[in-house]
Amino acid sequence: MPIRTSLRTLALLLRILIALFFLSTFVALWVWSLFPSDKEIRGCLTTKMYHVHLCPGSDQYVRLNQISPYLEKAVVLTEDASFWNHNGFDIEELEKSLKKNIQEKRFARGGSTITQQLAKNMFLTKEKTLSRKLMEALITIRIEKTLKKSEILERYLNVVQFGKDLFGIQKASQYYFSKRPKDLTLVESAFLTFLLPSPEKYSVSFQKKQLTPFARQRLNQIIDNLFQYHRISEDEYTLAKDELSRFLNPAGEVQESKSPSESELDPEAESEAAPEHVN
Repeated sequence: MPIRTSLRTLALLLRILIALFFLSTFVALWVWSLFPSDKEIRGCLTTKMYHVHLCPGSDQYVRLNQISPYLEKAVVLTEDASFWNHNGFDIEELEKSLKKNIQEKRFARGGSTITQQLAKNMFLTKEKTLSRKLMEALITIRIEKTLKKSEILERYLNVVQFGKDLFGIQKASQYYFSKRPKDLTLVESAFLTFLLPSPEKYSVSFQKKQLTPFARQRLNQIIDNLFQYHRISEDEYTLAKDELSRFLNPAGEVQESKSPSESELDPEAESEAAPEHVN
């Protein structure tokens, strides 16, 4: 009797193990099917987040060498200062974001790299769940292994949002400044960079043809950082400061710079301040 009971127990355990094996295999295959292939990452697609057509080689796609180096430098330094050196994740920024979010008990600070933002834009929805964050991390790793850093930045600039229903640097440079991306000035590049955290909200300065105090503060900060971290020369810095005093002012009058009041400051903009670790 004990032997029969033992055999039955072993048979049951074997069935459970087989079932778990097939289940785990099915789940693994299902998860794998959700991952973009190298061909999908490199080729043409319509992004999941905002349904933007992204196709290297198309008329709407702009190569990195056809984009102002000012914009490239401003975006990388402001959005992801360690971009050229990390493997898709900035651990230091993630730790700072986690601490701040825990302290304030809300999502007050983001820590996404340019690669993570590209992963979200290309292949994921706006859903905010733990499973989506996991997928984002895995797709980020896949993108970093598939594309060169320059290709990642190039695709990012071609899909990122710059305003209401305004995606990609070609449409943005034409809409805001009636220019080709390669002709953007330092101040224009700083303005487009300033828009990135909240394009529809921050573009109010353009609609009013006058920088808000907060916008002026941020543009000054972006330009100061570019000079401080040796991305631009002193002559370029001086010219940019002069251009900024007349920026978005159709009359060409010099606008007095003033510190924004507390009510004019963006409470969510703390994470967009000066980069704390730059390579």
